[in-house]
Amino acid sequence: MSQYFSIHSASISDRSDVTALLRRSYPQLLPDDYDARLLRDALPLITTAQPALLACGTYFVARCPESGVIVGAGGWTDLSPARGIYGPGQGHVRHVATDPDWLRRGVAAALIAHTLASARAMGMTRMHCMSTLTARPFYAAMGFRPVGEIELTLAPGVYFPAVQMVRDLEDLQDVDECYGAVTPDAVE
Repeated sequence: MSQYFSIHSASISDRSDVTALLRRSYPQLLPDDYDARLLRDALPLITTAQPALLACGTYFVARCPESGVIVGAGGWTDLSPARGIYGPGQGHVRHVATDPDWLRRGVAAALIAHTLASARAMGMTRMHCMSTLTARPFYAAMGFRPVGEIELTLAPGVYFPAVQMVRDLEDLQDVDECYGAVTPDAVE
C-alpha cells in the first residue's frame, strides 16, 4: 500500500467517500474508550458526512493518489459543532478521521497542520476542538491543551463524552517545523 497522500479541499461530491471513511474509522478506533451501547447509538449519528461542512471551503480530504481512496478528512469552521460562536478569531476543528489502515503515517497530523495553517491565514488566533476520548493524546501532541471534559448531546438521550481542547495559533510555526509546511497540493 502506498504511503503517499495529497490534501485538497473537500466538496459535496466527496460525501459518499467521506461517509465511507467515517464508517471505517470510528467503529474501529473508538471501542477502547466508549461503551458498546453508547457506540451503538452514537455511531449512526457521527459517521455521516455533513454536506455543509464538505462545502464550507475549510474542510479537507487526504487522498491516496494511486487508489483515489480518501484516507483522512478534517478541517475547521468559525462555528462550533454545538452551533455556537465564541467570538472573532475563534475557530473549531471539525470531524477529523483517518482510515484505520493509514494510522501512524502522518495523515491526521498533516490534516491538522493544514487546518491550522488555513485557519491562521483566515485570521483565526485560537482553535477549539471537541476531541473524542480516543483522540485526546493526538490533539495534545498537536499542541492542544485540555480545557475540560464535556458531554455532547447527539440526540435525545444520546450523550457522548468528549474533551474540550484549545490551541493558540501564535506558535503555529512549531507545527510547521514538526510536520512540514503542508499546502493544498503537498504530498507526504
